[in-house]
Amino acid sequence: MDVTTAIRTRRSVRRYKKKEIPENVLKEILEAARLAPSAANRQAWELIVVKDPEIKAGLVPLCKNQKFVEECSVFLVAVEDPQQKWSRVDVTIMMDHITLAAHEKGLGTCWIGAFDREKVGEALGVPGNRMVTVCLTLGYPDESPEARPRKSMDELVYENRYGVR
Repeated sequence: MDVTTAIRTRRSVRRYKKKEIPENVLKEILEAARLAPSAANRQAWELIVVKDPEIKAGLVPLCKNQKFVEECSVFLVAVEDPQQKWSRVDVTIMMDHITLAAHEKGLGTCWIGAFDREKVGEALGVPGNRMVTVCLTLGYPDESPEARPRKSMDELVYENRYGVR
């Protein structure tokens, strides 16, 4: 699958099949994350790969009771070093690499932004000098969501100066 196709066809998945991701496939997806660009190549992020069903179940209430957190094959937790400038941007780039690599492999993902940052960090042993930034579900889709409407290019893009179409 080429990148443009992946971008056009990737969807947020909230229903997953009970199926493990082969280790070699997971490693390829994590390699896409490792190769993501970062400010000054600092790579000021770390990733917790949660496979344990009990741990995932314990994270559900910390993620606003989103049940599919427990149902996905792997729950990814991105951790940033808040002392590093641009680390949040770097985490976002890295996670988007994961979403596209996963889609290419036939896997679904969903960004999880609604969660208790501190409690998820505590539950997973994240040290106090680090911060959980965002989470992502990963697994084999058990649904095929339709594309959602998008704003037109004219609503989003200006030329040379803000407000100039």
